[in-house]
Amino acid sequence: MKKLIFAAVFLIFSFFCFGLSTAAQDAPLPRDAVIVAAENANIYERAAANRLQERLEQMFGLKLPVVSPGETGERFGLYIGSASGLELSGKADGSYVLRPAENGLALAGAGTRGNIAAVYAFLEQFGGCKVYTAESGMATEQTAVILPQTFNIEYTPFFEYTETDWHSPCDTEYSLMNGLNGGIYRQVPEELGGTVNYLSTFAHSLATQFCAAAKYFDTHPEYFALHNGERTGDQLCLTNEEVYKIVEDEVFALLALRHDPAAAVQIISLTQSDNQHFCECPACKALDEENGSHAGTMITFVNRIAGAVAAAGYDNVAIDTFAYQYTRTAPGKVRPEPNVIVRLCSIECCFSHTLDDPECPKNIAFMKDLKDWSSLSDRLYIWDYTTNYAHTAGPFPDFGVLQRNMQIFYEHNAKGVYEEGNYYIEECDSEFGELRAYLISKLLQDPYCDYSGEMNGFLKAYYGDGWQELRKYIDLTSKAAAHAHVGLTEDLLETFVFMPGEIKQADKYWKAAKTAAKGEELDHIMRSELSWRFWKAFVNKREFGNIFTAVNNRKQLKADFEKFGVTRMHEGTIEELHPLYMYVPARFWYDKAENLTAFGKLHFVVSRYWRLFERSSRFCGELIRDRFSSK
Repeated sequence: MKKLIFAAVFLIFSFFCFGLSTAAQDAPLPRDAVIVAAENANIYERAAANRLQERLEQMFGLKLPVVSPGETGERFGLYIGSASGLELSGKADGSYVLRPAENGLALAGAGTRGNIAAVYAFLEQFGGCKVYTAESGMATEQTAVILPQTFNIEYTPFFEYTETDWHSPCDTEYSLMNGLNGGIYRQVPEELGGTVNYLSTFAHSLATQFCAAAKYFDTHPEYFALHNGERTGDQLCLTNEEVYKIVEDEVFALLALRHDPAAAVQIISLTQSDNQHFCECPACKALDEENGSHAGTMITFVNRIAGAVAAAGYDNVAIDTFAYQYTRTAPGKVRPEPNVIVRLCSIECCFSHTLDDPECPKNIAFMKDLKDWSSLSDRLYIWDYTTNYAHTAGPFPDFGVLQRNMQIFYEHNAKGVYEEGNYYIEECDSEFGELRAYLISKLLQDPYCDYSGEMNGFLKAYYGDGWQELRKYIDLTSKAAAHAHVGLTEDLLETFVFMPGEIKQADKYWKAAKTAAKGEELDHIMRSELSWRFWKAFVNKREFGNIFTAVNNRKQLKADFEKFGVTRMHEGTIEELHPLYMYVPARFWYDKAENLTAFGKLHFVVSRYWRLFERSSRFCGELIRDRFSSK
């Protein structure tokens, strides 16, 4: 017995001492610390030092002076860039190191973005700072910057180009904290690293910006695609020598106007229009047949431009083109030049299954193209999609695939990723847009991050005490979505297949989340719940399936959409909520279920006929109740 007591006391004492020992490893940043920048610091180092000074005062009340290396004395120093003595030449732009230094800490980065990236990593890693949304700005639950006794953080960007068009990622502070550098949707000052910029338009530039139909079609229709026996003004004939000369001259004119030799990379887009009007003239057709793909003419044409640009000494300029729709299949013979970016687009894919799911036929085809282009191209970019443009107001259950898909892009040598989302979100912010934007941003920063932890952290900060209930809802709907193949323009009936009990459980999650929340958090929950209510209205479930209350509930849903400023239901024109969704319970007999998986079809049939029985029973019950109550 004494031995047991002694052992217990020893374990408690050991645990206590270990706890003290562990705690002793961490210490707050001294309040008399200094920020150290070299006397000859470049604009990027100086801006990083100033930004660190501003944020430490803003977040922690620390007023640290910026000094030169000879002015530190005995004070703890945060050494920025070259002041750290670290050599990072040869590292990718945006790389950084956080490492202990003699009586201080080194924050050093490479290129134009490395030093500012090091500052924001320091604030996140040691200060607990996050930027979850543009509106909330930087926030932390810590009261001090805590420095571990030992650490050595080294980071190299997974992608040279990271872009998304969701709302908050357009903000500068958000982008700096979360590693976004594309220049289409954000403006980052040059001293804070700037952005990776397209000198041309971002997409669909051939026949619009270059060799424009508005300028040439009337006088030279032969410059344009011969499709189904007719010349069309929305694609070019890429084997026409005069077309090549016009585009080449226009590219060099653009470079003379906008080229920045100091930028890490600048891009010119030579990309097809958004249609299927590829050229079928004898020369184009022969080149495509030789390569087994319409990408044969596209890559051959772009290679010539890229070769001329490289020969002229524009070493930091890349020529960008699409592997999209009719050019998605990789060519069999021609290979892209090293300075050619091929942007592979996933528009035909399923987004409820990971791209490498062997049971998903849409994604099997895409994976083949991804592997082919990965082996062929030195500069592969991805254009991916994260919304349902047919029903933007409804749920888009892709949370279960986002991380694995980003890892797949990286593992297949993608150098850049653009995640297209709800670009008109200010007119249709009714789902988890801010959550999705944040997760995409963190995955672009690190595809192997703690995805679940990042999701939970956002949910807690944005939705408040009821966040666990929303996490349960997200997990439930992600699982249900796996029974169907969810694409970019899917009917909402094909998006989810729920049994009545699952719908009831989802309702409980939303109710519990609202009960726990307060103030602005409640507004966030009610806005996101609009998507779930919209789905129920669309398929006539729960409060929208009762013939006696459906009309009033639909009117209330319409009013709530208006309350939160949601004026658009889908991509296209802004419009009022369609009567089909809001007033007419017409979706019950809708049976377009060919997009479901085999299990999903069984689930759909059972759910449908269960619902028929449920409605019939309820209707009979209402008749009996009314009959007896009238007596």
